[in-house]
Amino acid sequence: MGFIRLLLAIAVLNSHFTVVPLPLVHGHEAVLGFFAISGFYMALILDTRYESSRHFYLSRFLTLYPVYVFALALSVALVVSFDIHPMTSRAELSMLLSDPVSFLVMAWTSLCIFGQELLFCLSPASGGGLHFAVDARDSIWRQAPLIQGWSLSLEIMFYALAPLLVRLRSRTLIGLACASLALKLAAPLTGAENAVFFKRFFPTEFWLFAGGILAYRFHKLLAAAPRAVDHATFAALTATVLLAGLTPEPAKPYLMPCVTLAAMPFVFRGFRHSTADRFVGKLSYPFYLTHFSVIAFFETCVDSPEGWDILLVSLAAALAVHALFEPGTEMLKRRLRARRTTLAADPLVLRARA
Repeated sequence: MGFIRLLLAIAVLNSHFTVVPLPLVHGHEAVLGFFAISGFYMALILDTRYESSRHFYLSRFLTLYPVYVFALALSVALVVSFDIHPMTSRAELSMLLSDPVSFLVMAWTSLCIFGQELLFCLSPASGGGLHFAVDARDSIWRQAPLIQGWSLSLEIMFYALAPLLVRLRSRTLIGLACASLALKLAAPLTGAENAVFFKRFFPTEFWLFAGGILAYRFHKLLAAAPRAVDHATFAALTATVLLAGLTPEPAKPYLMPCVTLAAMPFVFRGFRHSTADRFVGKLSYPFYLTHFSVIAFFETCVDSPEGWDILLVSLAAALAVHALFEPGTEMLKRRLRARRTTLAADPLVLRARA
């Protein structure tokens, strides 16, 4: 799934600055596809790599937080030193942060990641502080140092629950996924004034993570050897990413994640031993976190920025960040995986399990 993950990240960039004149999936729906993939991969690593929930949590921290802090520091440095930000200016940001409540909310969500989706629902109140925003255009998400970090908040909520979720029976997971999907379908009935809140609400997106876990369980039932259907499914999934923009508006929040959930078991089987695909997939996260800063730099410093230049520089930045952090984090994660192997071979552990 590595190539698909990077393609989805490029689709997010394309939503922020047009690179290719294709009807690519919109950035928000691309993120929903990431949620489905996350459910699949978390079920995979909990099943095969880590002995305890603590090791899983440490692994997720090592994967997410160091690169996130680097991207956050880069964005803050650009706006403070050069007044470069994709959505706001240094003066507007300073005005927002002069309010103590806004400062605390922005500092907490930026440093801890958790709760960043709420920035789309909050706007400055006339007498100070914050209040609920009906329109996202009035909210403070535009002043966030790392705007796309909201999706990581939902990922963290899923990670917190993942060790429990993978132990649930499939029928229970299906029931929870159906309840989540029903809530998502019913959310528009609560009124347009709640649309901003429900668009990034973990319970309405939980069906994607649960669906990913179920897709992994289906994958385990398949024959291990790759089949021709795997590559055909990969082609269909790639075409969906490239052409999903043609989908009727009501179906857009569901097409990309549903096709991803259906295709993952086969695409993963077909490419699971591909070193190149695995490497490309690892670039998707630093690409996702740094691309908005690259766009802001080009829009500020280049008279007529070209989409392909932004794409190439974003890829170069992702490669640099990957090279900077991957060796250290991978070494630490290998130690956690080795701990699982050591415990699994311990006679006391084997007797306890028996």
